Amino acid sequence: MITYFRHLFVDSWAGRVFAVLIFAAFVLWGVGDFFTKLGGAPDAATVAAVGDRKIGIDDFNNAFHAQLDQVAQQTGADAAQLPGPERAQIAMQVLQGLVSRAEALREATRLGIVVPDDVLRQTIFELPLFKGRDGRFDRGHFNAWLQQNRLTEARVLSIFRDDLTANALVEPLRVGARAPAVLVRHAYAFAAQTRTVDLVTFPFVAQPAPAAPDQATLARYYDNHPQQLRAPEYRRIKLVLLSPQTLARSIDIPEADERALFKAQGNSGSVPEKRSVQVITSPTEARGQALATLWRGGAGWPQMQAAAADSVPVALDDAALATFPSPEMGRLAFAARPGEVAGPVKTETGWVLLKVTKVDPAVTHSFEDSRETLHDQLAAARVRDLLADRVQKLQDAIAGGAGLDQIPGDLGAVAAEGTLDAQGNTRSGTPAPLPGSAALRQAILTAAFAQKPGAPPELKQGPDDAEYALAVEQVTPAAALPFAQAQDKVRDAVLADARRREAEQQAASLFARARQAGGLAMLPALAGLVHEPAFGRGRPPAGISPQLQQIVFSLPVGQSTMVRDPDGFTVATITGQQHPDPSGNRLAYDRLQANLDGSIANDIEVTYATLLRSRKQPSLNAQAIRSVVGP
Repeated sequence: MITYFRHLFVDSWAGRVFAVLIFAAFVLWGVGDFFTKLGGAPDAATVAAVGDRKIGIDDFNNAFHAQLDQVAQQTGADAAQLPGPERAQIAMQVLQGLVSRAEALREATRLGIVVPDDVLRQTIFELPLFKGRDGRFDRGHFNAWLQQNRLTEARVLSIFRDDLTANALVEPLRVGARAPAVLVRHAYAFAAQTRTVDLVTFPFVAQPAPAAPDQATLARYYDNHPQQLRAPEYRRIKLVLLSPQTLARSIDIPEADERALFKAQGNSGSVPEKRSVQVITSPTEARGQALATLWRGGAGWPQMQAAAADSVPVALDDAALATFPSPEMGRLAFAARPGEVAGPVKTETGWVLLKVTKVDPAVTHSFEDSRETLHDQLAAARVRDLLADRVQKLQDAIAGGAGLDQIPGDLGAVAAEGTLDAQGNTRSGTPAPLPGSAALRQAILTAAFAQKPGAPPELKQGPDDAEYALAVEQVTPAAALPFAQAQDKVRDAVLADARRREAEQQAASLFARARQAGGLAMLPALAGLVHEPAFGRGRPPAGISPQLQQIVFSLPVGQSTMVRDPDGFTVATITGQQHPDPSGNRLAYDRLQANLDGSIANDIEVTYATLLRSRKQPSLNAQAIRSVVGP
């Protein structure tokens, strides 16, 4: 029984994911508020309830914004600028996850599932967060962490007991889920397929310099592109911002508390040596030796990525020894000299060879060097208890009508004022020094250019638990730049257009000839022809733009195409397609099998959650949900 429960939390996929959520919550939010209201404290606003299980608004707010940030990072978008329908979809997924967890706990309680005390104790003891330098549970670390996060030991045990209980109910449903072999084969054939192409590129910047345009040409371009040649609207704003970060800076921490935390964290504040490495995991030793020979012969990383089509190339940046995927890989990386190709050596995942590209030596900090970091850690643990009260006082001060200049200085808020455009740039073209994260700055900009000049300031909720109010003091409307002021921009634009037309004409001519001849290779003495090695659907190698990669896999062998990307035009002929045998790369095939198995297990888990929900429908608080997500 002990081993089974330990497997659920420590070894299972669900357990690892939940462990990450716990650590991320405590680290990012500083205290245990992310979890303190899961039990439905009577003073907590509730967004949903499943029987006697309540989901607090703080839990939903933190989980929602964490997911927003993750989606924004994955897509390269700004979390504050995600459209309303997408935010609503993310909110629904987050709420469904929280409700499903509450339903699982409720069902586990009904079935009488109980986590033994010794399993709970062992789970806590095995968490790296609470281990000392000897690798064993350290009571001092644990107590310091409790103090830092203002939690009691009983509360932490309750949190972990709930989640071990939920996992004990859900994890057995996932065991044995396996994707059909035919599905895995088809998925592998799609994912592992590679293509080879011949190509010729026509970069815009490589085109001959066109003749200097005369004044009539410049004037005609100026008249035909009025929207392109305008000075943006500028607004002078006054801003007051209160966030966990600004409040933390205003909190005084006794030196004794800082020293206690410094001692609990190892009394050194040291940063371990870190290394950046390029790693290739090959399926066999012979294949690893062949790749190592090519690499030692002078092949660069892009060439190695292309050559390792049957292997797994990946770059690890700034990795400490303990963070490497396997001990063998870590020992190899830290024994190798910078620039040296090391390996291959056998690991659990295959034969590994690597090259060290950067070494950051270990750094040891004294207490004085670490005081700012220690202060921030301790202050972050107290911010949550103070933030709501300070927000209310800031709201009262703004509502009093005294103006943003009269905000009390002891609230932990910061003030800023200046003139900027909708992109956040000053009149000189440099970024305005707005406080906060990129998402918060974007939210402030959006509000500043939506607010009417002279409108009274109102306290608004922004990303990262920040609250801000602003006043628009002056607006300078957008206006057309006079021709004399815009002349240099006009000349650059005319020359760039001429280069683009020249590149397009050359590419179109070559494309027509390639189609008629049956491919680029059939044309005699073709300058600039490149025979690209095989590449797959993943990250394209150097020389293959994402636009070309996307279309290449939709065309048959022998067909030519012409593609435009931001830097120029490319004419390409698909010269071959390869379908690697799964037996030649069992590592990738097994990884795909595991991913598909996990997807099916997820579907089973969702189906079970739907069944539980049909027994007891959750009640939702639409007003509380809207207060977090927005209209």
